[in-house]
Amino acid sequence: MGCRGGGPADGMVVVKLGVSCHRRYTANHTWHVDLGRHAYFLKANPSRNDAEAERRGYKAVREYYPVPRLRGWCRLPGWSLHLYERWPRSSVGKALLLDVIARAESTRCYTKLNACMSELIAQYRKVISATTRVVPNSATCAKLYGDRAERGGRLDAYYGDEAPWQGLWKEVRPRTRSACDAILVNGRKYELDWPQVVESLRAHFEPAKLVHAAITQGDPTDFNLGWNSEEGPVWFDFDTGGLNALAGEFACFLMYQRLHGAWLTPRYNSAAYEVHRAGQGTLACTESPVVRTRLGSELCIDYAFAPSPARRLVMARYVQELVAPIAEELSVGNLVAWLRPYFAMRILAVYKLISLQPSDLALCTALLAKLMSPDASLAKLLGLDEVDAQERSAMCRDLQLS
Repeated sequence: MGCRGGGPADGMVVVKLGVSCHRRYTANHTWHVDLGRHAYFLKANPSRNDAEAERRGYKAVREYYPVPRLRGWCRLPGWSLHLYERWPRSSVGKALLLDVIARAESTRCYTKLNACMSELIAQYRKVISATTRVVPNSATCAKLYGDRAERGGRLDAYYGDEAPWQGLWKEVRPRTRSACDAILVNGRKYELDWPQVVESLRAHFEPAKLVHAAITQGDPTDFNLGWNSEEGPVWFDFDTGGLNALAGEFACFLMYQRLHGAWLTPRYNSAAYEVHRAGQGTLACTESPVVRTRLGSELCIDYAFAPSPARRLVMARYVQELVAPIAEELSVGNLVAWLRPYFAMRILAVYKLISLQPSDLALCTALLAKLMSPDASLAKLLGLDEVDAQERSAMCRDLQLS
């Protein structure tokens, strides 16, 4: 399509306008906009509060992280529009961490993925070292954690009505302790006291509680981190940008690699992948979870869900080179205990678990039970101890046949 305006030569000039690559992620919509030789990224947000948070977050992080330039914004009835310079011009299928992971999974070549992780981690280390401080929860971005844990937040909205769990679990209600206090996960017994879990989360996210925080983007998913070998790393999406609890930043990234990006997001929000066809390879190259449940005197869940080699590489490097060293610098004694409340919120308060397919509800419940165990292992929770592909395939086959 074209727009005409006056020109000095023949009185008319044609400026080409192209709009493409529409994507919807949560309530937001985005497009690629090409105006003449200029490439832009347009984001439409229906929430005025989120739009204001986007501008605050952008202002907070732009001095610390590589970000696209915000060229302008405007408010329309029911919508706020933000126009960014597009990074880079040839961004479709090449710009996001999602794309780098998908290429590594499909080619089994990890050179670029390793380079990507090296540069992302180096930038994080630099910024976190310069901005870490101890603050109350009230001084941090509350969108993903505090707001959802407080009374009347997502935990109550998702689970407060005592709705029964689906499928085989129609007799189980999440807030009834006696229905769910003994769970067998892959043959091991775990205690899951639902009311105690909820109250412990509320206590952790009390506004006055002190936490280690730093300037971060706040929601580091495969869609919100980018990299290529020419421009290096880049951060997108800023409505959670600013001062964030470090444990929350780390847990968000790791749980996305373990659960959301590896399975739930492609499964339940496939529209987000429409302009990143390579990203669909994450499902083809990742073993789908195999889950078996039975409900008798105890709730039994057997599952096989190993991270793909590419995602295992990403998580291992992130833990070894970023999370563990920073935890040591901050004198954090127990890594799992530090991350646990944030992991739990990422399991419980992203998707409404009782609205998922029964097998996915079971998988999330099993991960939560393992997480809440006092002797939980980060390597086992993230699947970093599963390195034998042949053994993993055999386990999946056994569960499918049983």
